[in-house]
Amino acid sequence: MATQTKINYLKLVLWIIFVEAVGILSSQLSGNIKTVYNSLKLPIFSPPGVVFGIVWPILYLFIGISGYIIWQTRKKYPDTLWLFLSQLFLNFIWTIVFFSGSLLTTGFIIILIMDIIVVILITKVSPVNQTAGWLLVPYLIWLLFATYLAGGFAVLN
Repeated sequence: MATQTKINYLKLVLWIIFVEAVGILSSQLSGNIKTVYNSLKLPIFSPPGVVFGIVWPILYLFIGISGYIIWQTRKKYPDTLWLFLSQLFLNFIWTIVFFSGSLLTTGFIIILIMDIIVVILITKVSPVNQTAGWLLVPYLIWLLFATYLAGGFAVLN
């Protein structure tokens, strides 16, 4: 179990801004996501496009807080930081590949890899800091749902 450390609020805010910026930049580089999404044959349980604009900023907030906590323990547990940054990079490229490249099968493969990395990250970070692990659980749940959607898009389109 990790010991409690003092929170550096500036660094915490910077981590949140960094992760939110990754999401914003990814969506900006992906073209017109709304048009692409609405042009696809949607699998059952596909939410309206507006849901993504609500869910992702909240998830990026949680991911940013978790990233800050993971960064704090990077010297003792460097593999968790690399896992965190790897999944964040895949998250960044997934949107671009899927929506601007229309590479639905490639996007499905990328998100499957992201799922695996996030599961490994949660299992490695939870014993170090349960808060960091729990903050990633809603992200994993949403990713699994997004994986279902991506698979459905790949099959139907």
